[in-house]
Amino acid sequence: MRKPRLVEEHEAAGKRIVIGEHHIFVREEGEGEPVLLLHGVPSSSFLFRKMLPELAGHGLRAISFDFPGIGLSDKPTDIDYGWHSLANWVGHVVDALALPPVHLVLHDIAGPIGAEWAIKNPVKVRSITVTNTLLDVAHYIPSFPMRAFRVPVMRHLVFSALSTKAMLPLFRHSGVKNPDAVDEQVIASYIYLLKNNGGHHSFLEIMDGFDLREKHRDWLRDGLLAIDKPMQLIWGEQEIAIPKAQLHYIKQVFPLRADHRVDARHFLQEEQPAVISAHIAAFAADIARQSKRATP
Repeated sequence: MRKPRLVEEHEAAGKRIVIGEHHIFVREEGEGEPVLLLHGVPSSSFLFRKMLPELAGHGLRAISFDFPGIGLSDKPTDIDYGWHSLANWVGHVVDALALPPVHLVLHDIAGPIGAEWAIKNPVKVRSITVTNTLLDVAHYIPSFPMRAFRVPVMRHLVFSALSTKAMLPLFRHSGVKNPDAVDEQVIASYIYLLKNNGGHHSFLEIMDGFDLREKHRDWLRDGLLAIDKPMQLIWGEQEIAIPKAQLHYIKQVFPLRADHRVDARHFLQEEQPAVISAHIAAFAADIARQSKRATP
């Protein structure tokens, strides 16, 4: 596949770090307290390209990386791509970058993935921001076309058929409220980052790796409540890809310190990067003020 110009620019702005035998693509910008942005599917760190400079402008160190099997990271055929394994990769990257405690930002399936890492590593977490994600995993039903990627035989056909012409109207329908927020170049970049370097195998393995058991839902709930980290919600209020029941669950179960709705759909990072970044920066600043007042 020919590499789109936007991907070339994205790649040039980042770097690859070596973890074990694998190369992981990382982008970061700015200085200050670290904000770690975790992507879901079918996206990658490319989703946060507009937010990185915004967060840096607020005096924060914004960091995102591509999970193995996605984007510009290696896509090996001999590793586990389940949620629990991907949660371990969050820790590998945090350790490789020697990050101090992070403000964690979760989107899409990075909700349960990042939450698992946070529960197991609470001293490395300053706060948690959830954006259009799922935490009631036991009642999550993927919407079309994501559901198709979990159906035998059909999933291979759907992945092979992914094209800019086919994906652009779907993305504009379920991903963004404002169709002008994405164009053919953006969609071509998402597809390239999904398909390049053997992405067919790794993406479908990730789609097979969902843990939707009630036991896991309860473990995530109890774990997040136990670590008691400051938590806020930033939600694209026109969301149609994630069932509204997930939003209601998060609001009912977790003691949110802030609840923001933005004029966007699922990929709110494409539509409202400045607004989201401002909310994250204000949350981080408020936590810093409270920590300073609590220090004798």
